[in-house]
Amino acid sequence: MKTGRFKHITTTNEFLILNFVSIVVFFIVCSFVVTGYTQTGEAQVTEPKGVKDTKVASNLEELLTTVYCYCGCVRETIEVCTCVTAMSIENNFRDRLLAGETVEQIRTDYLDTYGPQYYAVMPAEGINLLAYIMPAVILIVIGGVAFAALRKSKQATLATTDAQVASESQASDETVKQVEVELERYKRES
Repeated sequence: MKTGRFKHITTTNEFLILNFVSIVVFFIVCSFVVTGYTQTGEAQVTEPKGVKDTKVASNLEELLTTVYCYCGCVRETIEVCTCVTAMSIENNFRDRLLAGETVEQIRTDYLDTYGPQYYAVMPAEGINLLAYIMPAVILIVIGGVAFAALRKSKQATLATTDAQVASESQASDETVKQVEVELERYKRES
């Protein structure tokens, strides 16, 4: 057990490992939250231009944040891209929504025309499923390593304590024998 800067505060390996694991879990949860907001567009509350109906506005927002612009600029969603192509795609999506088409129909048609590489949300299938599963696997591995380290640390502490007790009893046995020898010698000299 180590004493820190303040003598009354002690830290153990278990305490340090638990703090490390909790920090790792916190960062992983934060990364999931941030990724969820950026993929679904919920972090932005702005309403698309020229749309009065809230249902059409939310459907348009979903479309604009879930597909990439095919213009050839930097890989950005249609909502973020500022080129003329993105503006025409947005107007096309708006007109189709007002005509009564669903978000899925419009998105499917767009992806069929330009390809699945323009889908901004990673589908949970195939190799992409690995990206969804790996954080949980990493957490389980980190938890297993932390558990094993804690268990080993506890066993080492118990073994050290047992060794100290054994050495103290041996030392006390040797001390008793030495005292008896000294006492016998004192009696003979007196």
